Amino acid sequence: MLLEENVALAPLTTIGIGGPARYYAEVASTNALLAGVAWARTRDVPLFVLGGGSNIVIADRGFPGLVLRLRILGVETRFDGGDVLITAGAGEEWDSLVDQCVNQNWAGFECLSGIPGRVGATPIQNVGAYSQETSQTLVSVEAVDLETQGLVNLSATDCKFGYRTSRFKTRDRGRFIITRVTYRLSVDGKPAIRYPELERFLADAGIGLPTLAEVRNAVLSVRRRKAMVIDSTDPDSRSVGSFFVNPTIACDEFEQIKRRATIGAEMLDLPAFPVSDDRVKLSAAWLIERAGIKRGHVHGNVGTSTKHALAIINRGGGTAAEVIQLMEFIQKRVLEKFGVALTPEPVFVGQNE
Repeated sequence: MLLEENVALAPLTTIGIGGPARYYAEVASTNALLAGVAWARTRDVPLFVLGGGSNIVIADRGFPGLVLRLRILGVETRFDGGDVLITAGAGEEWDSLVDQCVNQNWAGFECLSGIPGRVGATPIQNVGAYSQETSQTLVSVEAVDLETQGLVNLSATDCKFGYRTSRFKTRDRGRFIITRVTYRLSVDGKPAIRYPELERFLADAGIGLPTLAEVRNAVLSVRRRKAMVIDSTDPDSRSVGSFFVNPTIACDEFEQIKRRATIGAEMLDLPAFPVSDDRVKLSAAWLIERAGIKRGHVHGNVGTSTKHALAIINRGGGTAAEVIQLMEFIQKRVLEKFGVALTPEPVFVGQNE
């Protein structure tokens, strides 16, 4: 393990914000990872594990402990009847893996195209898009348990998945470091097309029975229109992607919120998507814009994307403090207008260290 000091972290994140790591090392194996964990523990310094840097906001003062960047690579496949089991290292680029699987005509990842980051992050957030989620294909997770400093294997049930969450993000936050993930995909399976926006895009393109590749291309096109695909030439993509989780609420709450969804005397058509018999999901982007915060809203050196109100972007020289100020402003406005509390998606690193 090659240890460095005072390494800039902002360039390693998609939003390009944050101070340096006091200590930093890249680890390409489980043994190197365990060595890094032991180094931090014996010196009593905080530890943070960095993947693709796509869903984090690092404090302006940086991180005062050891940052380990996961580089554990490798993809193994094993066929099981009409399915294929794929085990990928946590350091593999997620979208590259999606591309490989779609090219093989393996179904289950196609709607998760264009999502930045690494494989190891997908179970933590239960990464999802366009009505497809990690939990639908995940079989098991290999991880280092920091309580025992040993390797464990956790089944999908063990992960306690929920909408954009898991045990890794809630009750066991900071306990596990994911090293490998195994998924089950369907060989020559049909694509999942359940999201209205994606259905409309394919219909407008005249694609009636799309292939997996056509669905992937459609998802990438839809995401690009919202600057949700990392593009160095598009300043609107300098973000952490969707900054807030689409809120899920009880149906009786929905009726109350609908009565508040007005502009003047005009009743607005509040979009909602059923997630169970008694709960619906709202669009955070719709709530933000109808609360009066438009696309392209500016707050110092940060702001909302000109293409999508759900993304907070670094306009150049932005700070974590400005991001948090804008986040809190958006939350306040939505709560005042609709009575809905928005939950941020990204992890805030070093804010309380």
